[in-house]
Amino acid sequence: MTIQAIIFDFDGTLIDTETPDYRSWQEVFRSHGAELDLATWVQVIGRADGVFDMVEYLRQLVGRPISGDVATRRRQRFYRLVAREPLRPGVAAYLEEAVRMGLRLGVATSSGPDWARQILADRGLLHHFHCIKTAADVAEAKPHPQLYLDACAALGCAPRHAIAIEDSPNGALAALRAGLFTVVVPNPMTANLPFPPVHLRLDSLADLPLSRLVERAAAVAHEPSPPFLRGEA
Repeated sequence: MTIQAIIFDFDGTLIDTETPDYRSWQEVFRSHGAELDLATWVQVIGRADGVFDMVEYLRQLVGRPISGDVATRRRQRFYRLVAREPLRPGVAAYLEEAVRMGLRLGVATSSGPDWARQILADRGLLHHFHCIKTAADVAEAKPHPQLYLDACAALGCAPRHAIAIEDSPNGALAALRAGLFTVVVPNPMTANLPFPPVHLRLDSLADLPLSRLVERAAAVAHEPSPPFLRGEA
């Protein structure tokens, strides 16, 4: 089986935006005398924006109205924190190797239509990607498989010829449902969450060169029910 494409999740996978997102909301909650616990936060990781109304949740916790500009100020703080975040380990090498190998690259994200494009453009990486599918492109975001199905269609390959790289259970479930070889690389926010049985789990993309991952995915694609593989280089 030939692997033709690599499709990345964005938030938490290419760049750890999850930790800054949580930290910026934590700061808001604490400034109001409340606490945003991790168990509540992780429920929305990998899902579309707006699934959980943080401001309304904060209002319920503190029992009083919340200033209307809280969300705006929180977002500005989030942007500043994300600007400091490097690419996650191994990502730059994967992008460079994918180009050398002639693989097509895509992004499938539950975020809005401009977020991933803007960050990738700011980092000088946008030109690497042949398609970017976002929550605006589908009726249902992750864990529904449509984002991955649409990304594969845009890249001109069948799902069985593509590898998905994810950081969250919702994203992994979407990729598995779409029929892609699914790799999870958890970040600090998602490392202890229960994941579905994926094909491969890695601590870092730096642990396994892309060429070896492609070989592994091509071999597993021949199996009718690929086993769960714990990542080792």
